Formats: sequence, structure tokens, C-alpha cells
Amino acid sequence: MPDSRFSVGIKHVGIAAGVLVICATLAAQKVSTNFDKNFDFTNHRRFAWRQNHIVTRQGKQNDELINQKIVEDVNRNLAEKGFVEDTANPDFFISYEAGAGAFTADIEGFHATPAPRLNEPQGPVYGVPQNVWYSVDGHIVFHLVAAKSDQPIWTATATKKIRDPHKGMKDMEKQVQQIVSKTFKSFPPRAK
Repeated sequence: MPDSRFSVGIKHVGIAAGVLVICATLAAQKVSTNFDKNFDFTNHRRFAWRQNHIVTRQGKQNDELINQKIVEDVNRNLAEKGFVEDTANPDFFISYEAGAGAFTADIEGFHATPAPRLNEPQGPVYGVPQNVWYSVDGHIVFHLVAAKSDQPIWTATATKKIRDPHKGMKDMEKQVQQIVSKTFKSFPPRAK
């Protein structure tokens, strides 16, 4: 018969490991915000969408799917906080710009510096496997502007390192949900 202390210990290790995975995923996302301290969101609860701009390495058709998921998740986040989409009479407009930053590859065992010399092998040695990691810095900037003045009232920039961008659509819904939730976590800001 197994020791109950041992099984309880395994459960705690499993729970701790799960929490660490979630925290590592969220920590990989960086969010910064700026806002107009004079704009009071408590009296301005209606919003409408403006044109969004998205360019990824996933292709135009997948970009549209990503756009739909971003809009859907932002709308859900705002609705949970009492905001209402009202295209006829908005208090503020929302738009975003999203895309990928620099594409990087890290090849284990290959060093480009110092400069290559003649008659010395460079790059991969055939027959010796090379470990290659690809990543892209994904960026999204949300812009909220006052409907009456067209002045910025809240801007949030989120960055996330995306490992293996060729498989980006596999867990796109989860990735978008996480970054939108983290970005809008402290929205609306407190007025002055």
C-alpha cells in the first residue's frame, strides 16, 4: 500500500509544476501602458472599432483569423468590465497594430565572429546534427482615442517571444487570449 504522504507530495509537485508553467508563459509577455489621466472611463463606457493592421508570417488568410480572435477577446474583456460596443455613438475608438519583429535563429555550435578565415571550416559540419531554434518577437499595440477629440486616451504595447513561428497557428487562440487578457488586466486606468 503506497504511503499517503508520498502521494500527497506528488500532487503538490504536480500542482507546483503547473503553476510554474503558467507563470513562465505569462512572464514571457511584456506589457506597457500609457494613458490620459484626465479621461474618466467611468463616464465613458461605449466604444467602436477602427481599422486594425496586422502583418504576420502566417499569411493573409490566417492574419484575418488572428484579427477576428483579437477583436473577439478584446470585446469579451471590455464587456466583462461593463463596456459596450456602440458603433453609432461611441465614447472612444479602439484599433491595434500587430506583427512580428525580427526573426532570429540560434544555431548551437555556429559562431559568426570573429570573421571567417580562409581554409577553416565554417557553419555546420556535415554528419554532426545542429540544434536550431527559431523565434519571433510578436508585437501588438492597442490604441484607444477619444471619439470627440481623436486624442489618445490609452495605449498598450505587448510583446511576446514566439518560439517556432512556423507552428504559430497551432495554439493561436490560446496565445491571443493570454496576451489580450494580460494587456487589458489593468484596464481601465484610474482617473485623476
